[in-house]
Amino acid sequence: MPLTQRCLMITTTMLLSCKLACAMPSTAGTPPEEVAACFSTAADRHNIPVELLVSIAEVESGLKPLAINRAGTAILPRTKEQAEQAVGLFGSQSATFDVGIMQVNRWWFEKYGEPYNKGLDPCFCIDFGARILAMAIKDHGLTWQAVGRYHSPTSWRQDAYARKIFSRLSRILEKRRSTPIEKIIEAKTGDLAFNQRQDSRQQPLSSSP
Repeated sequence: MPLTQRCLMITTTMLLSCKLACAMPSTAGTPPEEVAACFSTAADRHNIPVELLVSIAEVESGLKPLAINRAGTAILPRTKEQAEQAVGLFGSQSATFDVGIMQVNRWWFEKYGEPYNKGLDPCFCIDFGARILAMAIKDHGLTWQAVGRYHSPTSWRQDAYARKIFSRLSRILEKRRSTPIEKIIEAKTGDLAFNQRQDSRQQPLSSSP
């Protein structure tokens, strides 16, 4: 990894550690600095800008590893044990629910044969979420449509979600006072071809959705 990219990664990780220290309950079980490192590792493994991955986690869960959302109702258990009981109960029911710091939907756990409670492990959940996003990027390029599909297959939901991520991502980059987003994406994606359709969801991340 080039020195400039490595420095960007280190700066993001340091800032994220501070945010996680405030967002994570002491009962979550994983030190904030370890969770921050997991974002960097997952971003590198799946070739996704780490700032984008963090933005999604902030929008999805507020960086809370024990966050659960059942059919649109947010739930934040006080302890991991309570969270495990909740996902166990919800898993025995038919309603949809999302788990963990990346709010991975039950459908993905069932598709890949993973236990729901593994989503409460922040490092597993971050990597799982990055894997899902990487699949969308493979299908749609590094575009706002790919970002939107992390949230929903429905186009209008994708648009609304992409705008939320863009807003969060812009603030992260402004606070860090670092390289503009298009430069980060260029460095991370190399020669990846962007879909050139005029649909805003098909725009590369170097422009707003």
